[in-house]
Amino acid sequence: MKTNNWLLIVLTVALTVMGISIFVGGCAQDPSISGISQGPAGPQGPTGATGPQGPAGPVATPTASITPSVIDQMVANQNAYLYSIGQPPLVAGLSCTLYTVPTSTTDIVGATLTQVASFSYTGVFNQLNLPVTAGFNVLPLALQPIYQTWFVMKCTGQLVVTDNNWHNFSLSSDDGSNLYIDGSLLIGNDGQHAIETVAAAKLLTSGFHSFELDFFQAAGEQALILDEDGAVMGSSGFYY
Repeated sequence: MKTNNWLLIVLTVALTVMGISIFVGGCAQDPSISGISQGPAGPQGPTGATGPQGPAGPVATPTASITPSVIDQMVANQNAYLYSIGQPPLVAGLSCTLYTVPTSTTDIVGATLTQVASFSYTGVFNQLNLPVTAGFNVLPLALQPIYQTWFVMKCTGQLVVTDNNWHNFSLSSDDGSNLYIDGSLLIGNDGQHAIETVAAAKLLTSGFHSFELDFFQAAGEQALILDEDGAVMGSSGFYY
């Protein structure tokens, strides 16, 4: 009886030791147990894709320095002087005044003038010979249908000259016109008449010269063309 008990005890101990070994071995293979190293990582997923790159913008280039024209520089110098003596600066164009005249008027000189409007003009004088109903193209658009006959227009200002030379001017008009430079009458084409052209030359020095162009329209057709050295006189030298 004692021998059998002893064998039972030995067998129980052996079974207990075997169970512990199995438990420890199983835990070593269970990745869910904390502290146990995991298997190799799986392949990394694809990196998030970005949208297509937009087209390249324009290549920045240095801004070229702008060299003022000779006239611009002359006007800038003149305006600096005018500012120093408290006078307003020159601006581009001519100052024009529109007058009505009696239907008995025969020329500009001596006409009875009634001022009706004033405006700035920055264009050229190139009104072709057309009926007055076409509108006188020097006048502002709003005035053209209102004033078509029996008016006088006077445009005054400064003519900027960049050289020392003789210049040939020609003035064509229907009806009358007069051109003054430096306060003196250079071309007299006054009176009531069909289109006529009168020419004259003047020695001009580099600098500023007073300028005045007068025009008279009676009835019928109209024309006013001012040429300089064989072409319609440009407006870049007009300031007032």
